[in-house]
Amino acid sequence: MLNDNTLERLTEMMESLGNRVIRRNMGVAADLLCWTPLAPIIRASRRSRIESQTHEIRLREKARALCEDATRDHADLLIPAWG
Repeated sequence: MLNDNTLERLTEMMESLGNRVIRRNMGVAADLLCWTPLAPIIRASRRSRIESQTHEIRLREKARALCEDATRDHADLLIPAWG
C-alpha cells in the first residue's frame, strides 16, 4: 500500500502538526498564567527567548553581509580554474 519512505514522511508530518498544536496550546496557557503570581517568571522567560532570537537574527544578518562582500570582492575565485 504505502512504501516505507512515504509512511515515514507522513509520520514526520503528523508529528510536526501535533507539535505545532501543542506549542499553540502552551502559548495560550502561558497567556493565562500571566494573570497569576507566576507573571514575573513568564515575562522573564519570554524576554530571554526574544533576546536569544534577536541575537540569532543579528548573527545571521552579519554572516549574510560578510558572505555577500566576499562573493562580490572575490567573484573570480568562484570560477573553476579548469573551465
